Amino acid sequence: MKLRLKQYLVFLLGFLWMGCLSADDQVHVLCYHTFLGKPKVYTDFSIAEFRQQIQTIKSHGYRFVTLQDVLGKSVKGPKNVMLVLDDGNVSAYRAYEDVLKPSGIKAVFAIYPGIINKVHYAMKWEHVSTLKKDGNDIVSHGYFHEYLNDKLKSSRPKDFDKEAVLSKKILESKVGISVVSYVYPFGVVTASGKTLLKASGYRYAFSLVQKPMLLPIERNGDLLDLPRYMVTRQNAKNIIGIFK
Repeated sequence: MKLRLKQYLVFLLGFLWMGCLSADDQVHVLCYHTFLGKPKVYTDFSIAEFRQQIQTIKSHGYRFVTLQDVLGKSVKGPKNVMLVLDDGNVSAYRAYEDVLKPSGIKAVFAIYPGIINKVHYAMKWEHVSTLKKDGNDIVSHGYFHEYLNDKLKSSRPKDFDKEAVLSKKILESKVGISVVSYVYPFGVVTASGKTLLKASGYRYAFSLVQKPMLLPIERNGDLLDLPRYMVTRQNAKNIIGIFK
């Protein structure tokens, strides 16, 4: 009798939880790269252009959420946006300071440690630490931003492992976080890459399949192939138009 009552309560709680969900619960994940104001670079925008895009999205009632919000299952409804700024270019830090931070918007920063503190156009570790301290998400974007594919695995197996293993290790050591999320360089997803990520302790990974991400995140099926829209000069008008 006690067993039946327990089973019934489990069923009832599950039913009530499902009733709180909506088929429309989703988040649009937008991928950006640099903010240098170079019109000839198809993934680059000026700070002013980025500010205008953010203002347009906000003006139509969309909420900006973080990856932690999503994983914590606190995000509901269809009008949610998550920003992912790839690569660790110092202009992304400036875009955060000038555009996002004044509006209370936090983002996901996909970092590949191979350039941090090493090249003039990249962030310093102080930048990355400040972003984390401010409540932004820091995730891996590989180590040297290489294709996580069979070619790299067969030709340079140590470098293949570095993309997941060393990247995670350095980010965790430098920033003091647990890294369980990965952003595929160039959006390239392979079976061997996913196997490596699983073995390295990653639970989530983002590609460039241009569609909304369903909520809760488990509804997407493959948690190592989560969708994002890459915003470029060619498609920015259409993508920002989604929010109007």
